[in-house]
Amino acid sequence: MIYYNSYDDWKLSNPDDDGHYTEETNVIGENAYFKYSDGRRWVYGMLTKNGWDIRIHSYHRIPTIDIDEFEPTQSEFDDTLYRVRMNYTQFVYIEQGEFMERYNTARNLLDKLMADETGN
Repeated sequence: MIYYNSYDDWKLSNPDDDGHYTEETNVIGENAYFKYSDGRRWVYGMLTKNGWDIRIHSYHRIPTIDIDEFEPTQSEFDDTLYRVRMNYTQFVYIEQGEFMERYNTARNLLDKLMADETGN
């Protein structure tokens, strides 16, 4: 039996297959920007249309960037937002500018730390 690396390779070798068994994926409409808190500090988050979950945490006033990946479908997108909303006492949707301000602050600090450590 031959195993193919991708659906495209398999489809080229089986042109008569109509693909009726494949399921349609629901496409994510737009990015979501939000912040949430457990009562002590805010965490800023962004879920992208391409399936990236980006969070900005602040530990002892040092911002960090956490990146995770999820399947880029609307159902996974909604499930991720639902889990955050149900697990934290405060949840607010925010504008892109507010998230990007926090992201740029964290990124600039991390770039500076890397430059100091590597001597560049």
